[in-house]
Amino acid sequence: MLASIALESLSRDLAKAIGTLGLADVKFGVPDLVEKPAKQAEEIFQGYAKAKPSKEDAYAAALAFLRGTKLDEWQRDMVASALCVPVREQSGATVVGAQERFLNLLETYRDEAKCGDLWRLTWHGLLYSYFNFDLDAAKSASVHTGWEALRDFLAETWPFVDKQTEGNLVPAWVSVIRQEVELLSKQPVDKYANAFLRGDTSGIDRLASDLGIPPSSWFWHALVLSAVKQATTESDTKFRERLPQLLDLIRSKPGFRDEALEFILNRYHACQGAPADERLRDFVCQPTVWKNPKLKAAGIATAWNRVPEAVWKMVLAWVNEQNLKDFFDILAARNKADEGRLAFWSKYLKQISWTRLLFGADTMALQKANAEVRNLIAREEGSYAQLTGKPEVDAFMMQLGPYVVIEFSKKPNACYVYEADQLPFEPYDRYYDGGTSDLAAGYRSDVNYALRIVHRVGWDDRAEIDLRQLGIQPDARSGTNTFRTTAAKAESTKTSYDKPGRPSISAASKMHGGPDLAIVKAIVSRFNRAIVDDRRNLPNGGRLWVADPLQRTQLSAELERMGFKWSDRRLAWYFPEN
Repeated sequence: MLASIALESLSRDLAKAIGTLGLADVKFGVPDLVEKPAKQAEEIFQGYAKAKPSKEDAYAAALAFLRGTKLDEWQRDMVASALCVPVREQSGATVVGAQERFLNLLETYRDEAKCGDLWRLTWHGLLYSYFNFDLDAAKSASVHTGWEALRDFLAETWPFVDKQTEGNLVPAWVSVIRQEVELLSKQPVDKYANAFLRGDTSGIDRLASDLGIPPSSWFWHALVLSAVKQATTESDTKFRERLPQLLDLIRSKPGFRDEALEFILNRYHACQGAPADERLRDFVCQPTVWKNPKLKAAGIATAWNRVPEAVWKMVLAWVNEQNLKDFFDILAARNKADEGRLAFWSKYLKQISWTRLLFGADTMALQKANAEVRNLIAREEGSYAQLTGKPEVDAFMMQLGPYVVIEFSKKPNACYVYEADQLPFEPYDRYYDGGTSDLAAGYRSDVNYALRIVHRVGWDDRAEIDLRQLGIQPDARSGTNTFRTTAAKAESTKTSYDKPGRPSISAASKMHGGPDLAIVKAIVSRFNRAIVDDRRNLPNGGRLWVADPLQRTQLSAELERMGFKWSDRRLAWYFPEN
């Protein structure tokens, strides 16, 4: 009924416009006299063809729907253009997020479309809602599910609307959809990504204007993601050249930020050599983005689970390298206490699996006046600790294989090396004294330490010899990791936890077709929170698993030596079947 009245009104208004514009009196065969009135009539028609109800009427219909009121025919037409509008009186809820009730509403529209009774302007209102979906304002899964249902509905019913639109007077938005029907698919923007990446936005801007796509629409966010995907198909050189542009695009339209970063990080890892990229590192490690990769083990930076471990380790290595340079270039250098320590520890850079900066009170206060220090602390947000002892001292933790090294920024503090599983302090505490009660506990006779390095003349040569005795050698020039754990050196002999008369672990594994469970449990028991999960005797069969939530390097080396394999899916070690 409403559609018929509207069409009659439109016909009357167009007839009136023809009379007003003088089309009835023009002389045929005189193009110049016809062109201007005809153009004006076309503009009036296009205006009616994409007309929308007032925002107030549409909003009122959306509010009534969310309150549970049964909508009449007029309200159903009105609410079509307000499906994604947050309703204040309903705590920002939207019609599209109303789950089952919204799906029932779509079913009503679908029945009308199949019968040819759905008003074309109502369908246009649904299209308007589709493009007005704002990713930033819609966080719940139900809202996204409803929007996807709306997209599928438009794709399904478009042929019915297209069939109803015949003749010479065709609305501009109908002409656009006829040419760009991919906009209603699950890959709506892929065809425009290449031009967008080149900076050619003229066609996209026209498209947005014809369809009324607002700047806040999901469309632009999806376009950025598609552009990122396109860039990852290019050569290493071209891809790396585009990185600044891609990061700028993600900053401006972050709706699919995490998905875009997945593509970028995985592609960068595949680049030849994959050298550290400061821009990419600083962007992804922001506290408001994926956070510092060092926090993954603590269960804080969970976004890093989106990429393979090798990709996470790549960025972690970039962060560790920067931490090492920051500590000695910024913190230790303030006290003229470097003494070649940056150059020394840089020789072991590829073996550093974890780092942590610990700031004294003076450094925390200095951030107010020193931009360099302020930026350093900001980069380490969520992962740094504070020293409550001597205010002028900072410290640096780093893990080399099964050892944790503690360096201090000021004399006369020595450097202490502890076994990672026998630390006299908790590695993730937020506060430390920094003295003999925790970090420098090795100074005391009652506390075990693996090595104590005093920075006197010739310290670096002595320290390299001492580290070799622990199984830690400088990085090979080829870039391969030459770290050997103490247990790995003892592979051909009895290990520290083998009892007299018992075969070595590797020999026991070969003898029994698998590792000795008692030995495995003995090893794992030395690592807090690590567990053994033996599923080999279950009715449905299974494997022998070892899970370590902290993913410690020493335990990994022991398990790998015994023949265990790593599972990316379960993030745990398993012993493969014969």
